[in-house]
Amino acid sequence: MKFEAIRNVRDCGGYPTRDGRTLRKGRLYRSAQHHEASESDLARLRDLGITAIVDLRRPTEREKYPSRRWPDFAAQVVAHPGVAEGVELPPHLAAFANAGASADTARGAMLEIYRAFPRDPMIVDLYRDFFVTLAQSDGAVLVHCAAGKDRTGLAVALAQHVAGVDRATIIRHFLKTNDSDLISDAAVAAMRENTERDGRLFTEAAIRTVLSVIPEYLEASFATIEQDHGSVDVYLERALGVNSARREAIVARFVE
Repeated sequence: MKFEAIRNVRDCGGYPTRDGRTLRKGRLYRSAQHHEASESDLARLRDLGITAIVDLRRPTEREKYPSRRWPDFAAQVVAHPGVAEGVELPPHLAAFANAGASADTARGAMLEIYRAFPRDPMIVDLYRDFFVTLAQSDGAVLVHCAAGKDRTGLAVALAQHVAGVDRATIIRHFLKTNDSDLISDAAVAAMRENTERDGRLFTEAAIRTVLSVIPEYLEASFATIEQDHGSVDVYLERALGVNSARREAIVARFVE
């Protein structure tokens, strides 16, 4: 899905489930943030029939980069209501603090971030609200963070798991970020300019590593979940409130 100024936009549906059904298209979308959205972009979002937007960014991110909305916007917006403790940068930018100058050190920093996601109190709160929204919304839902790849990537992976999509297919969808405009030459150049302005020098390989995804990132989050809870399903129920009734409601809405 091509937008003028919203990056990494795609439909999360169209995938087979383990019971032989299909995750519906047009029900769950994902993207990067919307603060630079053009009028055309906003019109396209409106035309997708979105009735709920789940914004996974921290309050300071939302204040610095407020989302643009289309005229007569009436969708529900789900976001963290207060001040969150800890790092205030999006994960892909926070990774630069420990990324060093090489792709290997950047990859290590990203892995640490993904390992921490399932235990982050703010992310847990937002994911819980995300699943309530999936169960209750009467139209399409769009979930996003800053880059639409890390916090959003795990949220979508968990939603696809609830819908019955297998792990290999979930990872294949996750990796589509690498084919998006998020890691275009222009995006890499802009990131290099921003980091150089701050007096930090990174190789192109390190920048591309931070802006892209690999299977090991998502697997790192799943490993934390399984270490702490034994299984993804137990985590979903105990930490995120996805009990049998909520799971059934989500499946009814998103699987055909």
